[in-house]
Amino acid sequence: MVTGFDYLSHDKVLQEHWLRRFVAIVIDFAITYTPMYMLFQLLHIDYLMVGFTAGFVLFMYATAFDLAVGGTIGKMMVHMKSVPIAGRMSSGQALMRNVSKVFPVLLLLDWIVGLAVDTKDPRQKWTDMIAQTSVIIYDHKGRT
Repeated sequence: MVTGFDYLSHDKVLQEHWLRRFVAIVIDFAITYTPMYMLFQLLHIDYLMVGFTAGFVLFMYATAFDLAVGGTIGKMMVHMKSVPIAGRMSSGQALMRNVSKVFPVLLLLDWIVGLAVDTKDPRQKWTDMIAQTSVIIYDHKGRT
């Protein structure tokens, strides 16, 4: 059984792919969590509520951007795009591939499980496999 971790250990392109995905999610976390944290601090609302609310906002933001333009602001900044394996991205696919973003721990597990299973596409996290989507890198002119 060959896993994504096996490919990741020696494939520089795949290493760059996952590094870009990590940078993109950090950017997207900053975009969603920072304003929520500041607002909740101002209103003296518990930090635990910030985490859940911002996670839900990240989930909705990522889903909406996947449907509208194929990826979040973070993905666009690192020249990546969420794509369906076939056809156009459906709302169900966008919802499924982003559901783990509600809680950062779930997203981490999503990435680990995606890399740990025997896969034909080591660029996929687990929910990408279920949704039949992937994330691709494109150049500055929009080519893959």
